Amino acid sequence: MELNKELFSKTVFLYFAKMSCMLRTGIALIALVFWSCSNEKKEENGFSYEKFSGLFPSEQISYQLTDAQLMNNKDTTAIRSPEFASFITDSFKTKLFGKGARVRYIAMAKVKAPKNTIYYIVKASSGTKKAALLLPFTENVFDVAFPFLIPDSDPTTTQLSTIDKSNAIIKTITQRKTNGDVAEGRDVYQYVPEAKQFTLLLTNPLNNTAEVINPFDTLSRKHKFSGDYFRDKKNFISIRDGRSSNELLLFIHIEKGECSGEIKGTLLLTSPLRGVYRQSGDPCELSFQFAGSSIALKEGGGCGSRRGLDCSFDGSYSRKKETKPKSTKKKSSSK
Repeated sequence: MELNKELFSKTVFLYFAKMSCMLRTGIALIALVFWSCSNEKKEENGFSYEKFSGLFPSEQISYQLTDAQLMNNKDTTAIRSPEFASFITDSFKTKLFGKGARVRYIAMAKVKAPKNTIYYIVKASSGTKKAALLLPFTENVFDVAFPFLIPDSDPTTTQLSTIDKSNAIIKTITQRKTNGDVAEGRDVYQYVPEAKQFTLLLTNPLNNTAEVINPFDTLSRKHKFSGDYFRDKKNFISIRDGRSSNELLLFIHIEKGECSGEIKGTLLLTSPLRGVYRQSGDPCELSFQFAGSSIALKEGGGCGSRRGLDCSFDGSYSRKKETKPKSTKKKSSSK
């Protein structure tokens, strides 16, 4: 009888122990479900970089967009995150669409950039107005918004915005004149992730007829290579004294019809008769060969961001003889 009581007590204990364990497990599962639902709601209402990036087509290494392509774009993949919308400041939206405009955002493209940065191209539209925005994300974090292409209302112009393989952002506008002539303007930018800003490398305004100004014209030219080297008055190299004998100041300007280009920076001498232009953040590289009173200049790659498509920095430039002011001597009077 005592044995049966003991067996009964053990059975009851094991039963309640099992029920207690199942109850704790059930509570844990219910808590997990509630946490999961809460987390999903939070992600739906907030910004998820993974979901945002997943809205765009596969990464590209270069990209281009015309104003006609933007205006006729039929993509419908909307970016619905309110937090994403807050990335675009009110002042930025007002400048593009007017005060109080309701803007819709559509995913268009993404382009791989250096330093863990990805460029996202987003179509912004409000009513009949449209714009393409470039938004860099570095290490999955939003940096800044940039107006990639803003169509105008001039029927004589066409626009093309490009991200080339060197990650230069090139904004080109072409205008066809009534006489058949074609004019071109171009701005070239480079994105600097550390500063979260786009740096303007080159600007050639549309219909620019201003005289070329040499910014180094009055600077010291004591070094043996300091001087002005010309192909003609619109294609020249200007070299002036720099911080040391191996580091000189450099300015280059070229023009061929509507195509033009400029470079301003530092020329580094690598040997007695050779030099290079190589600047941080600039994909363009140039090599210089000095021979007597001339320079042979050759592009090393990446210079399409610093000039138009129909001209080049390549060529031979002859040194212009420096004109020295004549000294005036007073005649001695004879007595």
